[in-house]
Order: sequence, then C-alpha cells, then structure tokens
Amino acid sequence: MKTHLSEHIITAVQVILLLIFVLFPFSVMLSMSLKAPDEQFTSPPYLIPKRPTGENYLHVFGKGSMFVRYFINSFSVSLGTTAIVIFVALFSSYGYARLQFPGKNFFFNLLLLSQLFPLAAIIVPLYRIMSQAGLIDTFSSLIIGYLAFSVPVGVWLLRGFFAGIPKELEEAAQIDGCSQLQAFWKIVVPLIRPGVGATAAYILFLTWQEFMFALTFITSQDKRTLPVGIFDFVGQYETNWGNLMAASVLICIPVFILFLFVQKQLVGGLTQGAAKG
Repeated sequence: MKTHLSEHIITAVQVILLLIFVLFPFSVMLSMSLKAPDEQFTSPPYLIPKRPTGENYLHVFGKGSMFVRYFINSFSVSLGTTAIVIFVALFSSYGYARLQFPGKNFFFNLLLLSQLFPLAAIIVPLYRIMSQAGLIDTFSSLIIGYLAFSVPVGVWLLRGFFAGIPKELEEAAQIDGCSQLQAFWKIVVPLIRPGVGATAAYILFLTWQEFMFALTFITSQDKRTLPVGIFDFVGQYETNWGNLMAASVLICIPVFILFLFVQKQLVGGLTQGAAKG
C-alpha cells in the first residue's frame, strides 16, 4: 500500500514539475504582454502585473500594423499546405499499405530517411530551385517548401491507419459493385477519419510556427507570415517587448483553440498510427 502511495506521489510531483517547465515561459510572456512599459523590467521582477493593461494588444492591431495581414497569410499558407498534404498522403499511404510493387520497402525507407536531414540542409537547394522557377516571394514557394518536409510525415502516419483496416471490407464493397476507388473513398477513408484529423492537425501545427522557410523565401513585407511578421516589433536599437509578447500570445491562441478540439484525435491518432505502422 505504501509502495503504491509513494509511486502516486512521485508521479504527481513529476507531472507538476513538467507543467511548471512547460507553462512558465508562456506565463512570463502573458505577464509581459499585460504590463505597461514602466513595469516590464522592474527589480525584483514579479509575475502578476500590478496594473494590467491591454495597451500592448491595442498597439498590435493599431494604425499601420500589419498583424491582421500576417495572420491571413499564415492561415492561407498553413491551410493550403495541409489540404495538399492530406490529399497526396491519402493516396500514397494507401499504396504503401495495400499495393505490392518493386522497391516498395526501399522507397518507403527512403521517404523516412528524408526526415533525418535538418531543414537547414535542404533550404539552400530549395531556394535555388524556387529562384530558377521564379517563385521567390510567392506563397507557392512556401507551400512547396513545406510539402518537402510534411508530405513524408503525412504518408508515414496515414500508412499505419490504412494497415489497420481489414482488406475484407474493401473486397466486400467491390463484390457489391464498387470499384477500388469507390471502395477507397466510401469505405476506407471514413474509417480513418481520426487519423486524417490527427495528421491534418499535426501538419497545421508544423506550418503555422515555421520560421526559417518563411524568412528565406518571402521578401515583401505584405506577404510575411506571423513568425516573421512579429519582428516588426524588434527595432535596430530597441525592442518593444510588451507589443512583441502580445503578438506572441495572439499567435498561440489559434493553436490552443485547435488543440482543444482535436486533442483526443491527435494524441490517439498519432499513437495508433505509429503503432500500426
């Protein structure tokens, strides 16, 4: 009995420490966003603002601010990338899970091998390709760049879900008159909806916060995404920390809202897909 109690206490302490480690940076960010300039660097520092103010948030949306434009850009690029990844990954992962063809395992392992390379290793050749194609400073360059590292992830995740669907269901549908494509769309895809949702959410998270490609491929201010756009609050000689932290909090809010809706599908989907894959 004492052993079980001590185990529960140790687990509770570990969870609390993990929560503190994860939430403390966000708490500091939120606190700074609600502080007036004269409170931001007091000594000793304090977490809870004495005179909370929304002035920093008003400045983010103030006259001359491009924050809304950056938000629309990020949303468009992330949503477009996610839609393409899901469409491509559905067919590719189904092929790897169901079909037999020469070099199947080799190509799948090669697909996974591509994930071992850091983004910094592929950004230069991608930039040259985009430049020669005349795509620099376009959203197309960002979406294509994101596809390079997100499609393999989507294929790997969805392949596990397809592998968990019995082939007999498709065979029964084909006996009833469905073609293989109809059986795919009407029978198999609805059964892996949790996997599709988990994969889509994961890809959306990846592209929403991506910084390196957005900084390299986009040169016009009005086409920047949020991770790059918030640097408008960083000057050459000083940084408006209150505005910067307010913009950072606003960037996190859509991710938190999305996670609240898909947390069960995301955690369960990633675990199930990885286990079956």
